Order: sequence, then C-alpha cells, then structure tokens
Amino acid sequence: MSSRRVLPLFIGIHLVVSAAIAAAFAWRFGQSPNAVAAHILLLAEWDVATAAIIVTLAARGWQRGARWPWVAYLLLIVLTCTLQVYLYALDAVSNVSWGRNITGHLVSAFAPTVWSGQEPFPIGRIGITLFASGTLALMAAIVSSCARATGDALAPWMPHSARTVRVAILTAALAGALVGSTITWGIASRDDLLWKDELVASFFRPVGYAFEPTARRHAVAERDAVLQASYPRRVPGVRRRNVILIIVDSLRADHMQAYGYQRPTTPFLSQLVAGGRMNKVDMAFSTCSESFCGITSTLSSREFRDISAPTFNLQDALRDEGYQTWFLLSGNHSAWNGLPEFYHASADTYFDGSQTQRYTMDDDRLVLEGLERVPAASPDHPAFFYVHLMSTHYLGVQFPQSHVFTRPDAAVSRANEPYSALVERLDKPDHYDDKVLQADGMIHAIFDAFAAKHYLDDAVVVVTGDHGEGLGERHFAHGWDLYNEDIRIPLLLYEASAVRYPDLSFAAQVDIAPTMLDRLGLPIPESWEGESLLAATPTRFTYHQTYFLPNRFAVLYRDRRRLYKYIATPQYGHEELYDLVHDRGESHNLVAEEPAVATLLRDKLRAYRDD
Repeated sequence: MSSRRVLPLFIGIHLVVSAAIAAAFAWRFGQSPNAVAAHILLLAEWDVATAAIIVTLAARGWQRGARWPWVAYLLLIVLTCTLQVYLYALDAVSNVSWGRNITGHLVSAFAPTVWSGQEPFPIGRIGITLFASGTLALMAAIVSSCARATGDALAPWMPHSARTVRVAILTAALAGALVGSTITWGIASRDDLLWKDELVASFFRPVGYAFEPTARRHAVAERDAVLQASYPRRVPGVRRRNVILIIVDSLRADHMQAYGYQRPTTPFLSQLVAGGRMNKVDMAFSTCSESFCGITSTLSSREFRDISAPTFNLQDALRDEGYQTWFLLSGNHSAWNGLPEFYHASADTYFDGSQTQRYTMDDDRLVLEGLERVPAASPDHPAFFYVHLMSTHYLGVQFPQSHVFTRPDAAVSRANEPYSALVERLDKPDHYDDKVLQADGMIHAIFDAFAAKHYLDDAVVVVTGDHGEGLGERHFAHGWDLYNEDIRIPLLLYEASAVRYPDLSFAAQVDIAPTMLDRLGLPIPESWEGESLLAATPTRFTYHQTYFLPNRFAVLYRDRRRLYKYIATPQYGHEELYDLVHDRGESHNLVAEEPAVATLLRDKLRAYRDD
C-alpha cells in the first residue's frame, strides 16, 4: 500500500467504526438517525484538525529525520479512541438507566458517590479501574500494531516549502475552529434534530435535555408568561396558610398500611387518617412512571408534553402571592435534567443532597439538616415547602434501625453488585416494606420539626409519590411501564382543621396543585390541566405516558363507579384494557370483551397523540 494512503485509511476506519456505534445507539435507544451524521461530521473535523496540527508543528523536525511527529499523532489517536470508548460506555449506561445521553454535569455530580460505592453502577471501583486502564492499553496495542505496518505515514503529507507550510497552518486553524464551532452549535441547538442525540455535543451540555423543546412547549411557555404577568396579586380574602408538599420517591399506595396493606408500614400516616386529620384519595395516579415527569407534573399541573422550564407553576403562583418558597430535597436534584431551572428556586432557600455536610446525597435525614436553616413561622410571611424523600427509591439509604421485615444482616453491598442484581435485591418486597416504614418515620419526624417551628399551626400538607415501583410482578424498578405498580401513588391531604371533599375516590397527579390553590382561595391558572378535588367531576379522562422509549401511553377513564385503564404501545401495536374497580392487579385484558370501551379510549389516545 502506498504510504500516502495510510493517513486517510486511519481516518476512514475511525469514522466507519464511530458511525456504526452511533447507528447502534440510534437503533437501540430510539435516537434520531440524523445524529449519526452529526457525530461523523464532528469526528471528521477532529481527525483533520489533529492531523493538520501535528503536520504543521512537525514540518521542520521531520525534515531533519525526527520520528516524534508520527509518535505524537499515534498518541492522539490512542487518546481519541480511548475517550470515545469511555463516552460510549457511559452513554450506554445512561440510556439504559435514564433514557438519555450522559452529560459532563452528571458525571461530575455522581462520580464521587459512584467511586465510593454509594451509588449503584454496573461495576464497582475495581471494575471501573480495570475498564479504564484496560481500554487505554487495548487502544494503545491496536494502534501500535497498525503503526508498525505503516511506518512513517505522515511523511508524504509534510509540507516541503514555505507556501505549503502556510497552507498546512491555515488548514489546522480552520479545522480547529470548525471543531469548536460545531460543538458550540451542537450544544446550543437543543431543538435541532441533527444534534439532539449527538453523543459528543450532548456531553458538553450544561444540563440534560429532558425538556425537549417542541413547538407545543414553546407555545405553552409563551402563554404562561402572559398568564403569570396577569395573575392576581394579594387576592382579597385569601387565607395565607403554609403549604407543604411531601413527595416520596417510588412510593406505592398498595404497600402502605394507610391504604389497607396487611403490614404495619405506615403507623404515623395511618393514625392521622384514622383520626380524621388526613384525607385519603382511594385511587390516585402519576402522570408517568419516572421521577422527572412525576415531579414536574405535580408542581405544574400538566402532562409532560406541556412542561418546560419557564412554565407557570405552583411555587410561582405562591411566590407571587408573597410566599417564601423552600426546597428541601433528598437526592441530587441540582444535577438532574434541569430541575433547578424548573424549580425557579433561590440559592438561600434551596437545599438538596449535593449540599449535605452530614450524610450522603440519598439519605433522607439530610432534609432535617436543611430544615435547621429555616426560621420559625411568621403569620406575616407564609411559606411553601417542597420536601422530597428517597427512602423508598432503590437508591435511598436504608437506616440500620429500619430492618423490621428483613434482618439487620440483610444489608446489600452496593460496591460490588451488578446493577440489575442490585436493583432486584433492593426491590424485594421485604426490603421495600422496610423502606416504606422508614419513609413513614421520616414524615413523622418532618411533621414534628415543622410543628416545632409552628408551620403546622395553620397549614395544608400533601403527602404523595412521584411514581410507583415494580417489585417483580412484571418487572423491577420503574420508568418503562404504566401498570398500577408503576403509576398508582398515594395522595393524602392533611389540614389543621377538618375539611370535606365531595369525592376522593379518584385523582390524578395534575390535580394536586389546583387543589392546593383552591384551598387557599387563589385562582387556578387557566393553563393548568388538573382539577381541584374540591370540585371533582364524575366523568373524566386522564392521560399518562412513559418518558423512556418505547413510549407507552395510557388513558384512564373514570365515570362515576367505573374506572378503566387503556394501555397502548404504538411502536409494537400492542394494547390492553383493564377494569380497575374489579381487577386492580391488571391480570385480565378486556380489549376483546369490551370493544366499545376499547374503541372509545383508543380514539381518545389517538386524538391526544395527534394534538
């Protein structure tokens, strides 16, 4: 082979392999095929830039017989390929776990806990070290082996005159500028299908892109800006009670004693319900089966397709009314998909797992640590609190004293477990029930802390979940399905004084924010999609979907005493229909037996998706 062909061959092989991997990501994870072209464009610019820079820097040295230019170029190839393997591995884990590409922001946020073994990962510390060093050694061996067969492949490309040196310098400068501008373009073009899923540019985005920009979301945000500007300030007759929203991650209603579960998993909440201080919605459902859309739907009273960072949310309406808004959050929300931008929180009233000085980021005791910052209640300065607990999430730290349904020696080692095995061990019903009981104890402690600061003297408190959790009935964990174990959540309403609701048999997650404003006497923004439980309607359709691919959709149809759930996976042409009054376990598919209901809900879903 001519030595002049070696360099283009190196670049060609690199681009073909990279294209195949990018295409595999697009096929396996439902990413845009256009991202493959964007990925190859960026890598081609990088390959040309590195070659041109090395050639330019080494022009004179090569003429004197120096070997270092070829060695330097080979090292750049080794480094490029190694970093690509690292990126592809992280992207694979991220897409399997969260349905999106990894970002540098997530890596820096979670790396310390992954390395320490506090965060589950497919391989432990030893595995990470072996993978990192082994990949580097393998790439070095492959490139070195090729190099021995190619000799001085840069030599034919060396400039031999002042004019060609200037051309090489210009080529290097242009190629380097192109790399920088292309990455910048890719980072900024979050709504461009060419770059939305590109593997390199997405890594450099400051946050993930769970709020994928769409024309619909832009329109909702623009309308919300008008609605917020015209929202009434200091409404006469408003009872300025404190508002406390407690979301327990992955909390299933059917594993709570307060909802009839046979084990005493919620003694504190059950006592409040039995005493009449806390009302219970019998069948409540989350918008989806993943935290990101569950949290944002709760605060914004919208289905996920209508949510974006600028939307007019519950905390915004209360802040405009003069409320101080506090966020006390177990878990690292500051690193997660732009949630801080959605919260619209100020630094002095925001506390999450990334800020704890005493615990790890998924330890619910850090909420009490954050509460220490909160001043005592004042009648002239009402407050809104969003409290997030991680106890029932499989990542949530289990306290040593919370082993009631499992033995104390049944603790799971996170450092050396494969991810799937770890999730299954942590999601066994006995472990899960331990953690439901732990969450109940944390809620009791939080109530006591709020009472000591007099926030409960006159307050509206909501205890709910962001989604459910599979415990092996059909799957483990959450995010991919819409069965009752995935989206049936508790919805408990506490007030210092008794209040009567006309119908608490059914609710959706989007009803929480309207109910809170209605209890205060504040108007409900027109763009909100939920209904106040103080004015519940007997006939209703609610819409639910998975965030992860393949997208599954569900329509819940409530008509007085009837409650149906229709689930469809359009990508697979699969549909299911369940009567949730008589079949809460969703074991009997009624699509063939109740064609009229199936047709009604199929049409409703088609219209919803076409909208």
